[in-house]
Amino acid sequence: MRWSTALVVAVVAAGIGAPGLALGQMKSPSGGTTPSGAIFDRLHDATTRPVPQVGPPVVRPPESTWVPDRSVQVPGTDGPVFVPGHWERRLSDHGVYTPPLLGRTPNGDIINFPAGARLSTKGKHHDH
Repeated sequence: MRWSTALVVAVVAAGIGAPGLALGQMKSPSGGTTPSGAIFDRLHDATTRPVPQVGPPVVRPPESTWVPDRSVQVPGTDGPVFVPGHWERRLSDHGVYTPPLLGRTPNGDIINFPAGARLSTKGKHHDH
């Protein structure tokens, strides 16, 4: 045998004869989960952290609310008074500003509703 062939045979024999030695070099240090454990443990920890929780979004009420056409009963009139649709501006949780409005009675008379702040009834009809 030549020297180079003998060297290759010796290296292969050492690898076959001592597999525990080669595996022992690949084992992670105590506490690690993989070969090169510390790197992979940090990566695992960084990618499996709980996602931070965010509170619900803050929903602000609209600045203005559309009030559709409607008929309201007004003392001193013979029937319901038609009030046209209009925007009411929110002043607070309990108050709205209503613009000046002109209402029409069933017989065609005009009733003036002056502008002003009114209590909000949230979804219920306002008395103008």
